[in-house]
Amino acid sequence: MSITSTDNIPMDPMCPLNFRVNRQPGRTSYIRNDVTDEQLETLLTHPGEVLKTSDKAEVRRVGHWVVKESRAGMAIKAVRHTLLRDRYRRPWLAAHHLRAHRVRVPEPLAFVEKERLGLTSGTVFVFQYLAGQTNVEEFLLSLLKQGAGADAIGGFLGRLAEGINSIEAAGAHHADLSGKNIFTREGDRFFFIDLDAVSLDTPIDEEARLKNHVQLYDSFCDALNDSLMVPFIEKMLPGGLDLRVWMPRVRKAQQERRVAIEAKWDKQGIHPRRIRDELPGA
Repeated sequence: MSITSTDNIPMDPMCPLNFRVNRQPGRTSYIRNDVTDEQLETLLTHPGEVLKTSDKAEVRRVGHWVVKESRAGMAIKAVRHTLLRDRYRRPWLAAHHLRAHRVRVPEPLAFVEKERLGLTSGTVFVFQYLAGQTNVEEFLLSLLKQGAGADAIGGFLGRLAEGINSIEAAGAHHADLSGKNIFTREGDRFFFIDLDAVSLDTPIDEEARLKNHVQLYDSFCDALNDSLMVPFIEKMLPGGLDLRVWMPRVRKAQQERRVAIEAKWDKQGIHPRRIRDELPGA
């Protein structure tokens, strides 16, 4: 028998306005008010289309929604899930926080914590599937293939920089701003994914900012020269940091990042295509 509370407590970030909590033996669910328990159960049990899988989690698409399910498995992993409960709650909390500050992220629908013998045995996060959108690396490639000029590409990068700046303005930090974690449809509005990498109420320090800029520079530098990349980075640089000193640090760290990533790929025997491989004339 489930016990459902529809009295939202403003101080409880796990159950924001328009959501309810449903507590059942072995499971606590936070659900959008207009979604029935039966509808949620259908989403949780439907095999869907598997998008990604690992020994830690499975991500699958079910209609308009993505179901990301982490699995604790062995007892030691269940203990880890329990001790690090806040970490596993992070994408749910980040989604609501960012949306409240008008930062675009996939719409959250439900979050489930599974329990066994007093331990957290797994979590499930259900959120919007970004249909019709592509990551910004692929979007840039489409612009280049269409013959877009410097003004169009510069405008795209400028709008992207504004979207990224809105995360910091919201009092949040996204630790993985690779272009593959930023989606768009027309290049004017941007959605951020991989919310496990978002921390709240943590001021971004210089090293964290450098890491973000390196991630972004690495996503685009194969396709664009510094006449476009430097203004892009500058739009995300706060006062007090000298661009003339900053950019050499970004370039050096990006080269080190690229070498490390490609060495890892070689060791694993995988060779994914990068944007440079798709460029016209490549």
